[in-house]
Parts: sequence; structure tokens; C-alpha cells
Amino acid sequence: MLSQLAQFSILQPLSDADRQRLLQLGQVRTAPAGHLLIGENEASTAVYFLLSGEARVFITGADGREATVNTLKAGSWFGELAILGDGLRSASVVTTAPSRLLSVPGPLLRGILVRYPEATERLLETLGRRIRGLTETVRGFALGDVYQRLAQLFGELAVEQDGERFIPDPPPQRELAARCGASREMVARVLRELRKGGYVQTSRQRIVLKKPLPARF
Repeated sequence: MLSQLAQFSILQPLSDADRQRLLQLGQVRTAPAGHLLIGENEASTAVYFLLSGEARVFITGADGREATVNTLKAGSWFGELAILGDGLRSASVVTTAPSRLLSVPGPLLRGILVRYPEATERLLETLGRRIRGLTETVRGFALGDVYQRLAQLFGELAVEQDGERFIPDPPPQRELAARCGASREMVARVLRELRKGGYVQTSRQRIVLKKPLPARF
């Protein structure tokens, strides 16, 4: 278990003794797919480390519609604002696959991290990345149409290997729609037009980006 904690960048500077302390005072739990880990506007002080599985971070509008703002895989951690102090959760997190997690009280983790300047620096870097990512997401929702938001999402998910740019294990259309703030039907229509234009090639295993996506479609 200690070796698993070393996969989290913020915990890498810690000694084995402090990692062991997190295990002893934290709680390891398992959750099935579809289990709500954190509720938006919920009062909670725990920080979560995803040891295995997957999860989705989303916000809910006044009309009840959900918008996915991030997806998490093993090695991700979330609830980081609990390290800084008490407050309400800014988003909900639900598992999308059977998962195993370590939850640690925020004050406990804060008390350990302050003794490791490198860990504190990594926390600030993580917060900075997430704030920038959220800013881009909000900008996309405010200024972009569905196609532009989908194109931006493809850019975030794509990897390059052997000269080919593709999205491995692409999310289902309903999840793409949630992350774009659109209906599944609208996303399906955009994908259909992109295939017709020779821009993408889709399968269950991957979405291949055959050529640069146009600025407008």
C-alpha cells in the first residue's frame, strides 16, 4: 500500500513513516460504479486519493442538468481545497467504475505537508493547473458553441503515438455531451459531420484525429 501512495506526486516527498500515518489515520474504502463520493455544496473535510478505478467530477445547474468538468483515473486525487480549510464542496464526484480510495482528513494532511516544502509546492502547482483548466472550461461554456467545446475537449484528451493523434478509450457520447454542456444527440451529430469531412475516425477503442479540426464547423 505504501508503494501505491508514492504514485501521487504530492505524497512522493513524504517519508514512509508519514505515508504510513496517512494509512493508519485515513480510511481505505471501496465503491461500486455509480457511487457518489462527494456531493456539490456538501460540507466535508476529506481529501481523496484514487488508488484504482475511475471517477467523474461534475456540477449541476439550476435546471438539474449536469456538466462534467473533469474525469479522474487511478493516481488522481481530489478534494484538495479541504487542505486549505473548511468549506462547501464546489462539485460532485461519482465513480464510473469499481474503485478503491483512501480518504484522509484535510487538517491531518495539511499538518504533514507543511513539513515538506516540495510537497507544498506541488500542491500549489496542482491548484494552479486546476484553476486554469476550470477557467478554460468556463470560457468554453460561455463563449463557444457545442462544436468548439467538443473540439477543445478532444484536444485535452488526445495523445500522440507513432505519428498518430488519437483519443484512447474515448468516453461514451453521453459523457462527452455532459462535458460539453450539450445533448447526446447534438454530440452525435457533430461527430457524424466530422466523420463525413474526414476529420475523425471513430471506434470503441479510440477516436483518431485524421487531420487538424477546423476552427468552425
